[in-house]
Amino acid sequence: MKYNLYSKKKIFYIIIISCFVLSVLMSVKLLISYYYIGKSAEVALAKQYIEIARDIAERLDKDVYQEFLLTKQDDENRKQIKQYLEQYYNHINALYIYVLMLDDTDISKVMVSAVPSGVKDLAISSPCSVPATQVSEAKKGQSYFTNIIKDGSYGSYLSVGAPFYSEDGKILGVIAIDIDANELMLVRNQVLKSNIFILVIDVLFAIVLLFVTFSLYRWYKFQMKQDLKESEKMYISELRRVTDTIKSNRHDMINHLQVLIGLMDMQLYDKANDYLKQLTNESRIVDMSLRIKNPILMVLFQSKWELALSKNIQMYFETDQNEYSRVESMDLARIFANLLDNAIEATETYMGVLPKEIHVVCKTVGEKYLFAVENTAQLASKEQKTLLQNSYTTKENTRPGRGNGLGIIKRTVEIYKGDIYCQHKNDKFYIEIKM
Repeated sequence: MKYNLYSKKKIFYIIIISCFVLSVLMSVKLLISYYYIGKSAEVALAKQYIEIARDIAERLDKDVYQEFLLTKQDDENRKQIKQYLEQYYNHINALYIYVLMLDDTDISKVMVSAVPSGVKDLAISSPCSVPATQVSEAKKGQSYFTNIIKDGSYGSYLSVGAPFYSEDGKILGVIAIDIDANELMLVRNQVLKSNIFILVIDVLFAIVLLFVTFSLYRWYKFQMKQDLKESEKMYISELRRVTDTIKSNRHDMINHLQVLIGLMDMQLYDKANDYLKQLTNESRIVDMSLRIKNPILMVLFQSKWELALSKNIQMYFETDQNEYSRVESMDLARIFANLLDNAIEATETYMGVLPKEIHVVCKTVGEKYLFAVENTAQLASKEQKTLLQNSYTTKENTRPGRGNGLGIIKRTVEIYKGDIYCQHKNDKFYIEIKM
């Protein structure tokens, strides 16, 4: 009960933390999206007004403006330029339209301007707040736009500019337009509204992704739990069989000791010696713990050895000191349990002249594991053909294979991209796995 409560609390905390992390990530995503949408709206609006400034610059009477530059006085030439700017001003939504003069400094100067009604006209050569970076771009003949400029006198605005030239290609000045920051906010909000669907999709996608991740995590834990149960079940089953054999051997050993004591008491030493030799030859103990480190294989081999011996089948092992850690213990058990069960079944029914034997190989060769079983077996021609047709390899090379239990072995070996090789010759069946 305590474990279940702890597990539920753990899952609850995982969900809470995941939701918190998701909320933080989505908030960051929304802030970034808001920022870049705002910048995109700002750039789009600036480019729109730059085109207007270029149009104003193209239609401006350059000769009249050059005449004005000679005097730099509020004469008819300046009034004509101002009237021209005011015509555009009345048709576009701008704070100011003005002509800048560029000199050797980083500060541009307003020469002619169109301003809202009720606002005092800007004086000739009054300094402008366009940043030095944009002034430098204008001097190079480039159009420009600024970030939001916050001015104590004129408020917050965005400024764009496009240079214009004399007939000989000399820069005469810059047509500049100031745009109210509130207009930019309106455009930004419109863009956000048009993109709100995409933002909602992003949020839903993140939620679905979180749900899928959590579901996969639960599924993975469930599969691990099922595999662990299956492994424990097989391990306990084989361990129980070994334990029962040890108990049986202990009971037999007590009986053998009583017989030996009786023979010694009767001073039948030769009989006692012969009896001990017979016990040695028929010993039912194989010390797998000295041959292999993997506990699953150790118990499995011991159990199958006992099973084979009970059917008068000799089983021999060729193993090395390796844990075979690259293969899951459950998969090792699946492979050898099926190999040895098939070998014992085939050898038990063998009626030929060869001794009933099973040879098991479990060792490392180079960088690969070599698992092999050779057992005495008789197969009819039809059975051989059927088994050989069931050959299998995960690589391009195909070799003969066997049938019973091979499906489980195939699927397991396939996981590790291994090879299976089978052969039946002279009443010997051999199956080899490299992985």
